[in-house]
Amino acid sequence: MPRIPMLLLSSCLSTLQCPVVSGQATNGATASSEALYDYIVAGAGPAGIVVAQRFAETGASVLLLERGGPSTFATGGTETVPWNDTVTIYDIPAYSHQLNLIPAADGAWCSDIPGLAGCILGGGSVVNGLQWVKPATWDFDDFPAGWKWDDVAPAEARLYERNPGTSLPSADGRYYDQAAYQVLTKQLAPYGWREVDTLVEPDAKDMTYFHPADNVLGGLRAGPVRTYLPLAEAKENFKLQLNTKVIRAVRTNATITGVEVEDASGSRQIIRLAQGGKVILSAGAMSTPRLLFNSGIGTTEQLRMSRNGSISPVGKNIQDHPMFRLVWNVTDPALSNLTSLSTAQYLNPSAEDVALFAQGSGPLTQGNIRLNLWQKITNQDGGIRFIEAMNFVRANGTVLMGATLTRGADSRGELGIRPNGTTYFVRDPWLQTAGDREAVSTFFQLMLDYARGPESVLEYSRGGHGATVEDLWAGGFDSARHFVGSARLGTDDGRKAGGSAVVDVDARVYGTENLFVVDASVIPSLPTGNSMAITMVVAERAAESILALREKKKE
Repeated sequence: MPRIPMLLLSSCLSTLQCPVVSGQATNGATASSEALYDYIVAGAGPAGIVVAQRFAETGASVLLLERGGPSTFATGGTETVPWNDTVTIYDIPAYSHQLNLIPAADGAWCSDIPGLAGCILGGGSVVNGLQWVKPATWDFDDFPAGWKWDDVAPAEARLYERNPGTSLPSADGRYYDQAAYQVLTKQLAPYGWREVDTLVEPDAKDMTYFHPADNVLGGLRAGPVRTYLPLAEAKENFKLQLNTKVIRAVRTNATITGVEVEDASGSRQIIRLAQGGKVILSAGAMSTPRLLFNSGIGTTEQLRMSRNGSISPVGKNIQDHPMFRLVWNVTDPALSNLTSLSTAQYLNPSAEDVALFAQGSGPLTQGNIRLNLWQKITNQDGGIRFIEAMNFVRANGTVLMGATLTRGADSRGELGIRPNGTTYFVRDPWLQTAGDREAVSTFFQLMLDYARGPESVLEYSRGGHGATVEDLWAGGFDSARHFVGSARLGTDDGRKAGGSAVVDVDARVYGTENLFVVDASVIPSLPTGNSMAITMVVAERAAESILALREKKKE
């Protein structure tokens, strides 16, 4: 698939003049003869679908562009399963952690970024682990005025009204496959941990555990593809265009006039905005920076420009939750024989489980995590960080704990772009600071202390009761795929000395009149939990702000 050469881009952008004139070609692209749009949204993921639907309900003309194809059965997805031809692999909650093992899902992943993300209708919301963690009130403390908790609470309420999540996804009111829950609760109870309902107490994030909240509705994966997209598609003024990759925003100085796109065959086209229209980039924290770079917005290093640059710290503040996969052996004979569904059993379910699924019940309607826990860590210097750990059983006699460093982590990386158009890490975003490493070590030591206690039912798989913090570090870590911050929202304009924000409080890119970013990349710091719910809250709040600009202009 052809890319725009960086040299060609730089030539066009050296004067920041990339006008589109009907009938002319720009970088080989032909001008569209279709109707003009009030809003063009690039990326049909968890944020893009939300804002597109909110725009469409006002009567404005909206075009939602997605580089991937359909996902769920209702959207035309064809990757059904042998035991049910009315659902795809993206509909089934239990497949949330199995998709990377299913060849039919290979095309769902982006291939041009340095981490995993969904390039399919729904984006990360159809390929993630289903965790629906309501953001804590303090997760908005690093946002500017207008985006604090009290400001976003109405947007959050609108989201949860449509997409509530559930701690009990099975319609029959039962929890299935609970080995990990039984083991971990017995391990934690002697030390004062308490069970909570995370949907009721989203701020209960210290020495708490709970049945995970899954993004499930009616026994199927929920998310914006099910809860927002049908509302948009019912409108004549809304259009969804799949298999269409946005390359860049086309601009004349500060004004965006349209977008350049590429179809599956590699053909290029310019799609134009109506007078006063707006482009919203919602390609995700790993791909939106590329669209900004290609649109002439970024650092001098990335744009390779010496003058007239639209300089902005795009990609410079990217963060992610590092995840440590810790394997614990069950030492209590009464618990060590507890069984759990294997990957093979998920992918080839029993007739009983298939029958339950048809009724909206059973293990296939649940995500894979069986217990979530949170621990607040206070470092020696008083700095506060949080650890989230997601737990499940994959083999008899063991518990797998995915421990992630979340809110408070101050390591930041930088995302760049190569001449072939792929993004990469100029600097990794994980564990770059002593404070972050100290917090992880403190949590490791706490878990080891519990394992050596008289009532312990677990021991670490490497070294048993003699295991050390270094043994836990030796297992390494990987990305939790919760990237944020690569196009940070704030009042400190990144074009100025000391500024780090790419977009303003209206989510508008600094230095432009009508280019906006709405996705996880605008979130200024790591949330306490998984990033899906907070991204959709941000989308609801941003849609409100962008629509208010239109009303203000009318006045």
